[in-house]
Amino acid sequence: MLDRLFAAIVAWSVRYARSFVLGMLLLTAAAGTYTARNISFDTDTTNMISPDLSWRQELAKFNALFPQNIGLLVVMVDGQTPDIAEDAAAALFERIQARPDLFATARRPDGGAFFQRDGLLFLPTEQVQKIANAVIEAQPFIGSLSQDPSLRGLFDVLSLAMQGVMQNSADVSRLEKPLAQIAATLSDALAGGRQAMSWQALMLDRQAEPRELRKLILTQPNRNFTSLKPSAAASAYVREAVKELNLTPETGVSVRLTGQAALNDDEFATVSEGMGFALVLSIVLVLGLLFLALRSFKLIFATFATLLIGLVLTFAFATVAVGQLNLISIAFAVMFIGLSIDFGIQYGVRFGQEVIEGQAEPLRRAGAVMARPLTLAAIATAVGFAAFIPTDYRGVSELGVIATAGMAITLILNVTLLPAILALLKPRIAGNDMAMAWTGPLDTFLARHRWPVIAFWVVVALAGLVLLPRLEFDFHPLHLKDPRVESMAAINDLMKDPIRSPYAIEILAPDAEAAETLKNQLKALPEVYAVLSASTFVPADQEPKLAILGDLELLMGLSLEPLSVREPPSDEEIRAAFRQCAANLRLAMPSSDKAQQLARLLDQAAAADPGLYPVLQRMLVDGLTPRIKMLATSLSAAPLSVETLPAEIKSEWIAPDGSWRLTVMPKGDSNDNAVLAAFVNAVRNVAPHATGPAVQIYESGRAVTKAFQMATLTALVAITLLLIVILRRVLDVVYVLLPLLLATLATIILCVAFGLKLDFANVIALPLLLGIGVAYDIYFVVNWRRGVAMPLSTGTARAVLFSALTTAASFGSLALSSHPGTSRMGLLLLIALGVVLTVIFAFLPAMLGKPPKTQE
Repeated sequence: MLDRLFAAIVAWSVRYARSFVLGMLLLTAAAGTYTARNISFDTDTTNMISPDLSWRQELAKFNALFPQNIGLLVVMVDGQTPDIAEDAAAALFERIQARPDLFATARRPDGGAFFQRDGLLFLPTEQVQKIANAVIEAQPFIGSLSQDPSLRGLFDVLSLAMQGVMQNSADVSRLEKPLAQIAATLSDALAGGRQAMSWQALMLDRQAEPRELRKLILTQPNRNFTSLKPSAAASAYVREAVKELNLTPETGVSVRLTGQAALNDDEFATVSEGMGFALVLSIVLVLGLLFLALRSFKLIFATFATLLIGLVLTFAFATVAVGQLNLISIAFAVMFIGLSIDFGIQYGVRFGQEVIEGQAEPLRRAGAVMARPLTLAAIATAVGFAAFIPTDYRGVSELGVIATAGMAITLILNVTLLPAILALLKPRIAGNDMAMAWTGPLDTFLARHRWPVIAFWVVVALAGLVLLPRLEFDFHPLHLKDPRVESMAAINDLMKDPIRSPYAIEILAPDAEAAETLKNQLKALPEVYAVLSASTFVPADQEPKLAILGDLELLMGLSLEPLSVREPPSDEEIRAAFRQCAANLRLAMPSSDKAQQLARLLDQAAAADPGLYPVLQRMLVDGLTPRIKMLATSLSAAPLSVETLPAEIKSEWIAPDGSWRLTVMPKGDSNDNAVLAAFVNAVRNVAPHATGPAVQIYESGRAVTKAFQMATLTALVAITLLLIVILRRVLDVVYVLLPLLLATLATIILCVAFGLKLDFANVIALPLLLGIGVAYDIYFVVNWRRGVAMPLSTGTARAVLFSALTTAASFGSLALSSHPGTSRMGLLLLIALGVVLTVIFAFLPAMLGKPPKTQE
């Protein structure tokens, strides 16, 4: 019945070929126009998992109370010195705050007014006292420069210090380090360098800690999710501000963008770039293989035109049914080419064989012969995709909807549009047979050595079963991203500091008491590095520290806030200060290499073009004024409690309903799957409702794994039932499925052997393998049932081979993508397809043996 139906459809398409082709062209033009105007992209990767899952609801509840961490664009500022890092971050933060149209929120978690005033209270009491002593010793120096913050003031102070040395009233040893730093900066400036000196390091007389050299600005850009790069406008503004502020490596500053917003932007930019390359490469390879397979330019044109029209119509369907493409579904354009071309090749080869055999109405006969195989192939491939539709993995579920419709569109077009185009073009078929000559000896070999061949593949199957438990699933989303892009390089760098790892766990406690109890329990876990809450911002031992700062404020007095400031010096005054200081250095410290080096450098500066003086002012002096202001601000510190914390701090840690937020930081490498899993499980044993990025990653992996298992089982059951209905023989069903099982196990062997892990992207390979495998197997089983004794020496084998090669060309082009996730998906699909083809050509004929109609 199906044969007669398809023959009638082909006959109708041929009869009205001209009108039908014209109508399809008009429909395609309309569909293409509609798609171009309405298709959009959802670049929010959190939407790839169903929001109905309990952990997604916990995350939504937390985000509703603390929305400030959603969709962050993190500006990471690294400086060669603490001064440079702080000044650069402050300047950039001021620019960002001025653009509320681009940034919904912006804050500095490690800087700003709170830390400038109360930051010293978080240091140990001994360190606070040491800082106070260093400031007191530098009081004359600070006081003089506060009144004259210029090159003149700096070198007048040094001249005065040299006079003290000559009068034995100054400690020479304490001058060596300042002289060395000033000399180094001056030498750098004279050589064309631009890195400013660190007054903080000089005043505090200690080595800067790594965290002092890095400052973060957390922003929430106003994102446009219909664009491939939703945060592009905000990112572009930051980069432009960096240029305008001259925050470059030459000035000792490095600014990088990371965070979820930047990662998503870079992700989709890389994916789209890779998809464009993959699409072009796929088309080129497919056209070449079509020529080898069909041996007729007109037949190739008709097949390829049918493919392109099917692609346009499928994307029109996607625009209507789904609306937005995600990271996974965007790959379907390339996959569609490889899968859809199979139908055109199968029909084209069959049509060519009918022409060579001189059959009447070859188009209609080809439709009748290919009715069942094409239908079953379309349904089986669609089932492989559709199996993901009911799962919680929305990223692939939407792909399943698109691909299922795509397979239906492809089937319809290949029995309507393709025959119609061929009827108009009337192609000539070269050669006497569509079969391949080299496959005859292979048929003979497999028939002669049937049982040894079967035994070999049984060993392969057993090896696959043994290695199955070693097949790993990589649930970490960062491992799918390109490590070479800025956002990934920055976040990998950021994760080296455990207190700044983006993969924390967030917990809600009902009140302060419950929060402190839970905090103590969590801090005792070996998997936990630190636990942060509102109380973290209330320093210990405040009383002695405040006493030290109070005494320091009394002693410093007007040194930090002078009543008057001198007018800026003229070039001649600066030059005179250089020469006077150089002379005093030579007299006071004749045996000091650093002093004599500085004297020589000052002579050079005095003789230099005055255009250099503004550069020297910035590099040597301008950094001091902010340090003095920060010091003065820190001396106004007051007692802190949770109740007196600034509103911007409290709102980050205490919700409007009184709930307390606890942020738990992981110990160890949070980029390691085992570390992250152990961290999540340990914390959830204490706090079952924990949420946050670490839980999201872990649970997303579990959701995808469950979706993969469910999809594989669904596909297997659905395809089995389909085969039973269409083939109507249990033995034939077994013959179709057994090679697929063998191919799956062989694929597992290769994955384990080459360390290829399953992940969020390539997890679709194995369920899809079932659909593609059935599409290929069914042709041979149907031929075997019809009495074909040499299955590889037929036009069917040629069609299957070139169908597989064209599909491999598409998948292989994905494997060449610069995006790791897409590349790994293409690589696994390519491996799986290669294994399927190998099993079909090297196992299936041996398994089938002699066809029923030739057995005696």
